[in-house]
Amino acid sequence: MGTMVVRLLNLLRTADTDPELILAHLNSLLTEINTAYFAADRKPADERIEKFIGFKLFVENNLTDHPTITHIAEKLAVSTDSLYQIVKHYSGLSPKEFITNRLILEARRRMYYNERTSVKELAFDLGFNDPDYFSRLFKKVTGKTVAGFFQDLS
Repeated sequence: MGTMVVRLLNLLRTADTDPELILAHLNSLLTEINTAYFAADRKPADERIEKFIGFKLFVENNLTDHPTITHIAEKLAVSTDSLYQIVKHYSGLSPKEFITNRLILEARRRMYYNERTSVKELAFDLGFNDPDYFSRLFKKVTGKTVAGFFQDLS
């Protein structure tokens, strides 16, 4: 967790850091904190927040596997309707939107740190079987093409 905090502090000290990149690091840090919280055998009072945290942890740990909402709901022992309501309540997004946004945020993080050699490889690394679909989804979520995002980084 210490390295994550140092990275986050360095990003915050850089004036032109993309806010989405900061959010990606914050999200990862919060996931680590949530994991440590549950490892300490404490339970939040509200079962709904516990399920939401469980959802976020599951998504983080299985992001590139593109888990289905049904599969996640089964793992959390809730109905898909309950999962939808919980995720929508705490994030303002549907579970599918949450996962999609997290995947695209991870793509942006990897591009920022040049953890890719091509759009095709990036798509495959993120669990997409179809690089064209990944490119269309990226543009839908960000409003920019993958190439346009790379240009902005230059």
